[in-house]
Amino acid sequence: MDNLQNTPQLQSHHATYEPKTKYNLMEESYGKKWKHASEKYYDPESCTVEFANAQKLQQDHPCVLRLIQDIYVRQPSPRNIPYKLVEPELVDPSDGQSKGILRLLRNHTNGFFVECGAFDGEYLSNTLYMERSLNWTGLLIEADQNAFHKLSSRNRKAYTTPACLSTKPYPIQVLYNTSDSLYSAIVERDGDKPEHESSSQNEETLTVNTTVNVHKKQCFPLYSLLLAIGRTEIDYFSLDVEGFEYKILQTIPWLKVGIKTLTVEWNHAPEGEAAITGLMERNKFVKFGLFVHRRHR
Repeated sequence: MDNLQNTPQLQSHHATYEPKTKYNLMEESYGKKWKHASEKYYDPESCTVEFANAQKLQQDHPCVLRLIQDIYVRQPSPRNIPYKLVEPELVDPSDGQSKGILRLLRNHTNGFFVECGAFDGEYLSNTLYMERSLNWTGLLIEADQNAFHKLSSRNRKAYTTPACLSTKPYPIQVLYNTSDSLYSAIVERDGDKPEHESSSQNEETLTVNTTVNVHKKQCFPLYSLLLAIGRTEIDYFSLDVEGFEYKILQTIPWLKVGIKTLTVEWNHAPEGEAAITGLMERNKFVKFGLFVHRRHR
């Protein structure tokens, strides 16, 4: 089946807009002045992934950011290091997304992207042309460990992370299915659905269902990853996660993140294109078109 994407463009944002979604941020729990005493919310000895998951720590919690910085994010390759590409002669490997976005941004140079579902960093990459030809940098997110290994060898001039994007406004551990390298994705599990389920139940479910191709994977909210690398202004966000796009978009505190343009795959999302469009329009985005993939990732 062809891969359809809706691609809303940010047109305007009103500072008085109050989101209905609760994003689990530090200021919601401790007030806007919490940063003045931020050290009391961070204990290096207790700051572990297990602790962050069990406590459902806020997206901007110092422990969450430290975990990402210390364990889950790799620095961009220096500009003077050559790329290692399979098809270096292919200028733009995307299916038209990069051209459409750059048309809106008037061939903006030195921009910043986030590509989730970055695969090997080259095949059908929506951001490689921007990086190679227009001096962009960004964040490449790929949870499939085999694809990430290839991505890491490309010498991309962007941050990379093997974590997945959380479908909740806090860190979670999920089961990740890599049996199909082109369509790896989070596995729906009973422990990922009810908000009230205990962490011990979650861990038990993960243990029982883990196999060679289905393994545990750590996920963080997009906002947490952005704060960890010091970027909250994004020129282009590419989201392709085989059905969890709507849930991920719901975790973003839109008043705290500036995203100019984005493309979102929707044909695997159970909520459908209309729900994703509605969510984006409520956050002051405008849909400008659809892409039809002629090739398959």
